[in-house]
Amino acid sequence: MDPMSSFEVKNIIPMHLFSLDFSITNSSLYMMATVALILVFFGIGTRNAEVIPNKIQWIIERMFFFIGDIVKTNAGDQGIRLFPYMFALFLFICLGNIIGLLPFAFSFTSQLIVTIGMASIVFISSIVIGLYRNGLHYFRHFCPPGLPSYIIPFFIIIELMSFMFRPISLGIRLFANIVAGHVMIKIIAGFAVSFVSVVTLSGFAIVPIAFNVLMNAFKLAVCVLQAYVFVVLSCMYLAESMACEED
Repeated sequence: MDPMSSFEVKNIIPMHLFSLDFSITNSSLYMMATVALILVFFGIGTRNAEVIPNKIQWIIERMFFFIGDIVKTNAGDQGIRLFPYMFALFLFICLGNIIGLLPFAFSFTSQLIVTIGMASIVFISSIVIGLYRNGLHYFRHFCPPGLPSYIIPFFIIIELMSFMFRPISLGIRLFANIVAGHVMIKIIAGFAVSFVSVVTLSGFAIVPIAFNVLMNAFKLAVCVLQAYVFVVLSCMYLAESMACEED
């Protein structure tokens, strides 16, 4: 079986209006399912909030503190206003990554258009925030004072290129790690099945199965880590725009 076949986007419910395609695909379906699961989980956990939290409420509170620490560490005290968005972004990416590990499930974070789309929202937001808070002075960080005049054009070009590649690098980082992890697991799982069929009567049959279990556990950690990295970098980009006026 082709390891890349599980990344194919397929129409589930075709819908067209004039020349526009509003069809529900497996990608959009899993995104809606992810949002629904998050809402149900938080609805159950916060329905009867208590001073002594139950297990679900305790998990929610731990996640609040975890993301709050990320935002405060990377965006400072003024960046705490970013917390609601970063909290939702982390849950959406993390749960989407984990759901993609389930058998026959579709990982929407393995789609470049999705990851770069989320990164572009952060990128555009950073520009809008910077312009709103600082006006055209926002662009002064592309050319800090004190540079020799002959270096300024080269410095501006380098800084602009680095700035424009932010959403691309942020989106590709998440996309590449998720795709590479899924492909690796599929290849190892196929090898494990073949190996077991050959040495099924020997004690070595447990080796590939155990290795595959360990690889899945490692991939689970990668799913959480990639959501963490995405949120950390997003906080840093947005914090840079918010703090620009203080420079």
